[in-house]
Amino acid sequence: MKSPIHDITEPAEFLPEPTAFWQTWPFWLIVGLLILLILTVLYLLLKKRSPSQQRKTLLDKARKKLEKLKSEAPGLPAATTATRISLIIRRYLEEAFDDTALFETNEEFTLRPHALERLHPDSRQPVTDYLVALSELKYSPTPDCDTSPLIDKANELLAHIELNPTPDDTRQRSS
Repeated sequence: MKSPIHDITEPAEFLPEPTAFWQTWPFWLIVGLLILLILTVLYLLLKKRSPSQQRKTLLDKARKKLEKLKSEAPGLPAATTATRISLIIRRYLEEAFDDTALFETNEEFTLRPHALERLHPDSRQPVTDYLVALSELKYSPTPDCDTSPLIDKANELLAHIELNPTPDDTRQRSS
């Protein structure tokens, strides 16, 4: 007599159920690390530096530009040097204090009632006077002169601005 043949048992009965990768702990570990990385990058990008720290960085950049100009100035006409000094100072004022002086003519700047309002009151008049003097030199028909004192005066003016706290700095310290 022949014995009956039994069917072969399915192997699935002995193996665990296959799971999708998203259901495993390595997947969630990777997702957690990615979220942490994204949050860290966002924090670093959005982290606000204090206005005084930003101005310090901008001040350093302006001083470097003035130092470079000082080495180039002996070969430049006085009007060109005065123009470049004016641009350096106006760019600093625009970036550090959101003042529109960079985009205005000297007449527009001096006639604007709220010019340099974010600067300390003791700094406003010296900056205005110096920019007017530079403007006069830019357009005067006088022969070239030594412009080294002009650059030194610009550095002194920038130092004066930074020594005097702005109204915004005073408000931040009190809060």
